[in-house]
Amino acid sequence: APSPARGSSGSSARSCDERRRATFAAMTTVQASAVASRFLDALSRRDFEGLAATFKEDGRMRGLVPSALREAGGRDAVAERFRIWNSDGEDWELLESDIEELADVVKLRWRVASTDPEVGRTVYEQTAYAEIDEGGIAWMNLVCSGDRRAD
Repeated sequence: APSPARGSSGSSARSCDERRRATFAAMTTVQASAVASRFLDALSRRDFEGLAATFKEDGRMRGLVPSALREAGGRDAVAERFRIWNSDGEDWELLESDIEELADVVKLRWRVASTDPEVGRTVYEQTAYAEIDEGGIAWMNLVCSGDRRAD
């Protein structure tokens, strides 16, 4: 059996390793949350160049929307997909958004309202899960409620 001193020393070494891992994880989480916040900020301003900058150059997005599965590869193609979804409505407004950690990914959720001249006021919500590393968003999978009448 190890002596109490040796057991304490080993326990201390393990604690130090665990603290280093926790510090790295916290830094990674803080960085990932900052990227997710920049994504939502760019979306709120419909700044699609800024939105593209939150993705890695080879980042990809898969979005399940009511009409189909939409996929885009590369930051510019991803930004173009968000432009298609968000550029037509009048009185476009990001109503709410939030970010939450989920294990090794970040969950983002946002709700948007706009006015369609033919339909009236609509709202949609999207929930996404993203892997974010030091280069930005590597991938994002999202699901969309589709436009819902809000009148």
